[in-house]
Amino acid sequence: MTKTDAERFRKEAEECRQMAARAINPADRDGWLKLADDWIKLASEAERKERL
Repeated sequence: MTKTDAERFRKEAEECRQMAARAINPADRDGWLKLADDWIKLASEAERKERL
């Protein structure tokens, strides 16, 4: 079974959250969390398009 774009994007978001958890610098952590949010938004958009 192949992953959908949404699944891949959610995996990227999870990896960003893991990087944020390991970040020592608060600015780095915030950057990783922002990237995770962006990946989640892309996943939501991909899911909407997949339903069409």
